[in-house]
Amino acid sequence: MSLSQALNVSASGLRAAQAGLTLVSSNVANAGTPGYVRKTLVQTEIGNGLGTSVSVAGVNRELDIYTQRQLRTETSGGAYADLRAEFYSRLQLVYGAPGSGTAVETVFNNFTTALQALATSPDSAAARSAAVNAAQTMAQQLNGMSAAIQGLRSDAERGLADAAGSANDAMQGIARLNRQLAGMSPSSAGAAALMDQRDAYVDQLSQLMDIRVVDNGQSGVSVFTNSGVELVGVQAAQIQFTPQGTMTPDALWSSDPAKRSVGTLTLVSPNGGSLDLLASNSIRSGSIAALVDMRDNVLPAAQAQ
Repeated sequence: MSLSQALNVSASGLRAAQAGLTLVSSNVANAGTPGYVRKTLVQTEIGNGLGTSVSVAGVNRELDIYTQRQLRTETSGGAYADLRAEFYSRLQLVYGAPGSGTAVETVFNNFTTALQALATSPDSAAARSAAVNAAQTMAQQLNGMSAAIQGLRSDAERGLADAAGSANDAMQGIARLNRQLAGMSPSSAGAAALMDQRDAYVDQLSQLMDIRVVDNGQSGVSVFTNSGVELVGVQAAQIQFTPQGTMTPDALWSSDPAKRSVGTLTLVSPNGGSLDLLASNSIRSGSIAALVDMRDNVLPAAQAQ
């Protein structure tokens, strides 16, 4: 082996070591960065009969696909449970703490006690006044509770509008990165960084709804709801939502647009087709499903009660 060949072999090893140190440094620096995936070098051996050198062929993302899929499933479920818990806590405040002077059962008990006293002493001016005051307090309490429940439903309606916007941003981001990755080698450092960004968008989307991600084998992914509705393919679909202004007890969702008085979620595909995501029960978990359930089921039931 000539001196120049020996130097080339040594230089290749140094370049590989330098690339490895740079990657380790990046892994350490981003250990706490959300969405960052640890990376390792792909090295290949090059032999020419006179010596063996090493070359950096690319970068591997050290990622367990099964664990990632399960994490996204649990993320959707966790977001669903957290948002419902938040609304139930706020609904409890509307009812009042059990045993407190402003609790609905306390006001009702005061009203019935006043009526019983009036029944015992119907000629008593004090009993009549107490009954009227208790009735007025009871009416004010019920009116206030009704208004507060409609306020919660309005918050859910606005939350759906915000969630639709966030979902559209995430889907557009996934589609954009799919296009950028289409002409790149999956093992390149640049592709690995873009895949991290795409995973962050997918994770954001998984908080909003239950999704399934399919690798198309060309550095791109397609995203579907767990019910099978495609959200992102070559291009991204768009979710449309028009929130209602004032929410009243009679404002309810219906699969019939003519009878509907609250907003619905409509998925518009890139080819122009549309699908009512609520009528088709396409979203079953995540914060969007929780908002829909609170607005259309839990809170109307509380209002009726």
